[in-house]
Amino acid sequence: SGMIGGTFVERVKAYHMATRTPLGATLTVLPLALIYGLGLLVAAPEARSGVDIVSGFLLDRLGVDGYVGVHLGIAAIVIGFACWHHRRAIGRHLMLTAPVIIEAAIYGLLIGSLILQIMEEQHLLGPLMVPTELLDKVVIAAGAGLHEEMLFRLLLMPGIAWLAIRGLAMPKPMAWGMAILISSLAFAGAHHLAGEPYTTFAFAYRSLAGVVFASLYLTRGFAVAAWTHAAYDLHVLCGTV
Repeated sequence: SGMIGGTFVERVKAYHMATRTPLGATLTVLPLALIYGLGLLVAAPEARSGVDIVSGFLLDRLGVDGYVGVHLGIAAIVIGFACWHHRRAIGRHLMLTAPVIIEAAIYGLLIGSLILQIMEEQHLLGPLMVPTELLDKVVIAAGAGLHEEMLFRLLLMPGIAWLAIRGLAMPKPMAWGMAILISSLAFAGAHHLAGEPYTTFAFAYRSLAGVVFASLYLTRGFAVAAWTHAAYDLHVLCGTV
């Protein structure tokens, strides 16, 4: 049975499966990509993600009209392909975004609240530099959720696991454990390489956050991890003002 009809457990299982399929994940993360990509046009320059190497290039080469056209064109292609590929079930696939945002918001709120509490207890809230405009915070959070999860979880983590399994003949559980650890350390280190002052505590808690996002990626897929990361960042940014 699908997400409409059947028992509650069956609907939850169908929802989990749909959000983890490549097309379901792409449809679900598409609004996050548009919020970030189009939001850059009106947000402060500092709102651009540190690992985003595409947006600036597109703006320089295509101008604003071309940049907007690329984003809307990709969105139209994705939705059009979904409509063609899931002709009989397109409704429930297009309706995945709202429950994913709700699910991710709950995770992000819990993670963010915990981080804020720890930071407050450690007296780390004062020196943090955060934007004052809500729009900038939204764009920063969307960009971090999209690009950092894409780089560190969607690409780096499976790549490390594949190399460990194929190149080192490592058992799969050990290989994925190593992939989680290395990608989480890389995730933490990248923030300091981007200019954030290094402290042992900041590196440690961000490494732990990386492990949490990696676990979400493995259990709930890329879209939920990306939206959770965005919700977490937005909660922390709003909570540090």
